[in-house]
Amino acid sequence: MDPRALIDPARRRAAAAAFLIALAAGLVAASPVLDGLRGLSLDVLTALRWRAFGNPYPPASSPTVVVALDEETFATAPFEGTPTVTWTREIGRVLTAIIDGGAAVVGFDIVLPTSIEQSAVPFGDDTLGTRLRGFDRDFLRALALGARAGKVVLGEVQHRDKPVLPSPGQRAAVGFGRNIRALNVYEDPDQVIRRVPLAFTVDGAPTPGMAAELAARATSAPIAKVRPGAVPGTLTLDFAGGAGDIPTFSFVDLHACLDKDPEFFRRQFAGKIVLFGSVLDVEDRKLTSKRFATAPERANGARCALSPPAEPRAFARGSIAGVYIHATAVNNLVRGDALAEFGRLGTGLAAFALAAFAAAAALALGPAAAVASVVGLAAVWTAGATHAFRGALALPLLEPLVAAVLALGTTIGYRLVVANRTIAAQLAARRAHEAEMASAAAIQRAMLPSLGEGGFAAGGFDVFPYMMPAREIGGDLYDVAPLDRDRLMISIGDVCGKGIPASLFMAITQTVMRLVARTGEDFAAEINAANQMLVANNSEMMFATLFCALVDLTSGAVAYCNCGHCPALLLRRGASNFEALRNLGPPLAISERAKYVPRSIALAPGDMLFLYTDGVTEAENPRAELFGAARLEAALHEVGGRPARAVVEHVVKRVAEFAAGAPPSDDLTCVAVVRSEAPAA
Repeated sequence: MDPRALIDPARRRAAAAAFLIALAAGLVAASPVLDGLRGLSLDVLTALRWRAFGNPYPPASSPTVVVALDEETFATAPFEGTPTVTWTREIGRVLTAIIDGGAAVVGFDIVLPTSIEQSAVPFGDDTLGTRLRGFDRDFLRALALGARAGKVVLGEVQHRDKPVLPSPGQRAAVGFGRNIRALNVYEDPDQVIRRVPLAFTVDGAPTPGMAAELAARATSAPIAKVRPGAVPGTLTLDFAGGAGDIPTFSFVDLHACLDKDPEFFRRQFAGKIVLFGSVLDVEDRKLTSKRFATAPERANGARCALSPPAEPRAFARGSIAGVYIHATAVNNLVRGDALAEFGRLGTGLAAFALAAFAAAAALALGPAAAVASVVGLAAVWTAGATHAFRGALALPLLEPLVAAVLALGTTIGYRLVVANRTIAAQLAARRAHEAEMASAAAIQRAMLPSLGEGGFAAGGFDVFPYMMPAREIGGDLYDVAPLDRDRLMISIGDVCGKGIPASLFMAITQTVMRLVARTGEDFAAEINAANQMLVANNSEMMFATLFCALVDLTSGAVAYCNCGHCPALLLRRGASNFEALRNLGPPLAISERAKYVPRSIALAPGDMLFLYTDGVTEAENPRAELFGAARLEAALHEVGGRPARAVVEHVVKRVAEFAAGAPPSDDLTCVAVVRSEAPAA
């Protein structure tokens, strides 16, 4: 067996190993071990989309706006230096103006769990709460009126041990649970908020969360089916980048606007979903999936009464105010652009695809080129995932890339440590085989007659043979053997096939010919005897074409027999046409009933006889054209009257020029026989 064929199983084993490596990498990427990368992928894609494409919606189109209890509010009269528990009357006035301005619904992302009316701090003969009884009346009236119209939703924080609820008066004003919804969010294990629950179980019954409730009331319709996320029952938030996507109004500016421009509220809040919440530098700040895409926060909504405060030296934090989480969730629900995430199966398939590419690159390319190809793949995958993210489709970004890196490193290690070792062993076997073939070629050359560099010269005859195998060893043969002082046997042959079988049958044929043609006394009997010997036990059905000639060195008489071989070409001195010495019978070893009858010619001084195999006339060039008999005759005409060696070398040169580097398809063998003008002394 050719050892080159043994390399294919090794490569198949390497390919199978690469497949298993890619499969394992895909399974690891989709396993809970790398769940942290799922959230990080959302964070990175949010930042990439913002940096590459900006935000898809202008701020004015946001269904939701925020009324911010911000740093400006806390630093401006009448709220400066006062506790928020005393702000309720003013909050109620602003709330009433917003509802009267046509707001679709108002939600509170802040919880005021106590009332100053509940204070038990002594104040004279009574408590402070008793002295301030009725302080929250305007606020509670505003809540009650808004709740009755279905336009107010208070927030609470669900907690198993002690929930954070609005004060009892606020709960009663809004009708208790009918208009109170949970503000809880979903934190991933890395304490980053990327999802919001759509519903909670309250007293054994499912109750919508704040975002779902506000969206449903604003659209007067149940929330449509939300795109699937990684966590059942949650909405995966599709944050815009920066800080200007949700219009934000400073509470203190709206408070000052109450008496200055009441119509401002209609212009800014008609049809909007309004969220009251704190937007502070330190308190109530959350890490979310836009942590890499934040910008300095400020009240960016239209101003009504107060001049904008002097801009402090702003910087972007990784966190955002908690109110923007619910504002984003409401916008996602109203617009229907919440993120759709791949499940474990989709993530595993994507990871396997990239890992398979990386493993294939590691097998097919060198380490540096494989790394470069995987880097290119990573760039393409990242670009594709970023583009898909514009349509709210969150392809798994990092998990497939990690799988590709794992597969790349593991496959390169396998290739270097295991596969290369196997291939090295196969290559060693191949080199051993090549050494054996070289020995066989040397043995085959040794079987050819040793004539020296000038060929054979005697009795005025000049003979020069040449053979070039298409492979290490060939199936062509030639022989130049003196039978006695005055006679010379010259033969050329071509065994069917190539390689080792042809070379073995060539050796047998040459041996048989030397055995039977000892005397040349009965040339016909000797040729027929050779055929009988080759036919016997020829189970492989091999055969050989042969042209054999007996040359009388004294008279120039030539007895020849062409056994299915290419016609020998005889060029007489001064002639322009060749005489073709054609077949006198089938190739040897074809049939035991074949009969061969030699013929005779005479070579005069200056005549040339050229013997060749089909490797000369059937030599191909890169255009698959054959050298052919016409080009051979033309080449022989070019060297008419030259010594035998010059004739052979010229023909071989012309064949090489014609082939123009195309690999030979067959062995090339030829023998030139030239009778000199005058016999050698």
